[in-house]
Amino acid sequence: MQVKLVITTIAFMLTMIVFGYAALREPARMELFEGAYESRQVEFGASIYYSNCATCHGQEGKAELCYDAEGEQIGCAGRSLHNAELLCGEPSPRLVAMGWENGTKAGFINATVNAGRAQNGMPLWGADYGGPLEDYEVENVTNFVLNWETVELCSEPTAPAPVWPDDVADLPSGDAANGEQLYQVTYGCAACHGQIDQEGTNAVGPWAGAFKNRADAQPGYTAAEYLYESILLPSAYISPECPTGPCAGPPSAMPNNFPLRMTIQEMSDMMAYLLETSEFESNGNAIVYP
Repeated sequence: MQVKLVITTIAFMLTMIVFGYAALREPARMELFEGAYESRQVEFGASIYYSNCATCHGQEGKAELCYDAEGEQIGCAGRSLHNAELLCGEPSPRLVAMGWENGTKAGFINATVNAGRAQNGMPLWGADYGGPLEDYEVENVTNFVLNWETVELCSEPTAPAPVWPDDVADLPSGDAANGEQLYQVTYGCAACHGQIDQEGTNAVGPWAGAFKNRADAQPGYTAAEYLYESILLPSAYISPECPTGPCAGPPSAMPNNFPLRMTIQEMSDMMAYLLETSEFESNGNAIVYP
């Protein structure tokens, strides 16, 4: 009887040791499991992104290299996602600009993927809104985009914005050939504003072919001043002539970060292409970029 008691006690103690060891290892095991689960979400999200989103937002999410279904390079119609403006800080600068400062980046990206941005030509993707992606797939895409946030990205110094001239007459001469490349491919403007020689090809914004005749859009402005202000300060004047009626806004549906992405020479080149002149007429209106 005493031997059985000793054996039972030893067995109980060994069991407790095993359970104790397992309990000590549980946080590490759960952390490993959660890490693997998140990795799978990012991996699945990457597959969905490259199948559906890279055409507009770019192969690396930077809105720099976009390709159509045939593999031909096209202009990126979507905004850059792989940048500090969207990903760094909680709230990040993009969230503050969009009035989402009380929300999270994950919530912002998830909501944008789900509901799209009709005014910008972005389709809705969430099944709850009539799109093709289930909730878990939208979550996977969201986690894939968030995966681009790194210490290196968020510690990079912000490049200073160009000091934009107040007067279009102070812009350098433009190169229309390079401006066409910028318009069609680099910045993907044609996706919203259409081809300048084909009226009605604009999908979202005003037709670009009319920009050279838009001096009457704002009294006292030249066509160059109108276009320059429209790129630098897209919400300063909302055109009444979008494909479906008056353009949405304010704020304008047009991205407001072109002044941070473009150089002054690129601005001149694109204006030369759209206005069909390399020199820009001024009535002395000051276009003051903050």
